[in-house]
Amino acid sequence: MKPSPTGWLYPLVFVCECFSSTSLMTSTYDVGIIGAGTMGSAAAFHLAGRGYRVIAFERFHLIHEFGSHSGRTRILRHAYHESPDYVPLVLRADELWLELEESGESPLLIRTGGLDMGPKGCSFVVGALEACRVHGLPCEQLGAEEIMKRWPQFRIPDSWEACYNAQAGFLIVDRCMQAHIRGARARGAQICEEEKVISFRNQGSRVEIRTDKAVYEVGRLIVCAGSWTSWILADLGLPLVVRRKTLAWLRPKNPGDFVPEKFPIFITESEEGAFYGLALYDHPGVKIANHYGGLQVHPDQVDRTLHENEAVEMKNFVRKYLPGITEEVLEGKICLYTLTPDEHFILDFHPKEGNVVIAAGFSGHGFKFAPVIGEILADLSMEGKTRHPIERFRISRFFSP
Repeated sequence: MKPSPTGWLYPLVFVCECFSSTSLMTSTYDVGIIGAGTMGSAAAFHLAGRGYRVIAFERFHLIHEFGSHSGRTRILRHAYHESPDYVPLVLRADELWLELEESGESPLLIRTGGLDMGPKGCSFVVGALEACRVHGLPCEQLGAEEIMKRWPQFRIPDSWEACYNAQAGFLIVDRCMQAHIRGARARGAQICEEEKVISFRNQGSRVEIRTDKAVYEVGRLIVCAGSWTSWILADLGLPLVVRRKTLAWLRPKNPGDFVPEKFPIFITESEEGAFYGLALYDHPGVKIANHYGGLQVHPDQVDRTLHENEAVEMKNFVRKYLPGITEEVLEGKICLYTLTPDEHFILDFHPKEGNVVIAAGFSGHGFKFAPVIGEILADLSMEGKTRHPIERFRISRFFSP
């Protein structure tokens, strides 16, 4: 795709500072990345690995708790109830996580098996089974009696069932991101932390990026700024909503019952919400959270404290379905979901500019895909296409023709 000859400017509302153009130096790169978090660091890793000159900007320090990657661990699952379209991507991501793991000393992915559970006929179970059927994934459809026989930690209604996939597990967030960042830098990428992008302007064959420290020119630009995407791409009016999400670690009565070897990751569709949980890992508590709900917020104005009343729904859930977990909250965290209306990703070119690629709206289920998203962003930005199936994620679905 050829870039548009018309230039544009997107001022960022979260910074207001003035500069003298003579006081800033200009540096040139093949590709620039706004946002060096989960997806940006993965994109930098893949682009630098292909020999491109890469610069990525992170307005905070690297691996922070202000966006969407806080919480220590993230689920990885293949039986994707949201849509079978995700399965090829998560399978490729799984491969890439293992490749990345081989380059380091610590494991990134812990396999525990995974349960999508809920009342018979619920969308989570039906969708997970359908994803397995379409792509030939190994799975088991289990009734409540069998679930509780294998995993006596659960106490669920007789009317429940589950799709079980043995390859599911969880990722160690900090290690995963450190691996991408270290790898990107080792391959020559420049990753600038605590450097705020003030504006960027398309100048035809180049894009000028102005930060609070310098001016840069890049041939291609990737915008993957997480919860700040709507403000960076303000003129597009993307239908993104940022929600404040709560999660907590609750103390188990017998920790040995909730180690990864004995306790699978799980996601439930229940009257109480879409609760999920992960085994003990590097923490004395079992991680529990509700995928649904959350207050709509501005990412710069988030209450980062889990208040006592906000843990009630998690306590109620374990009291009813996981009696081996106490209601003692050992720790709470806040993270952000940036949701699209259909809760599917945006992976596409800017609708007006062929040298700008957008990755946004990961809607609380994106982390597991990071390495394949990085691969896709490298493909789109430098080759104009990708072999990966991303038709579902086109930005055009949100705009009238």
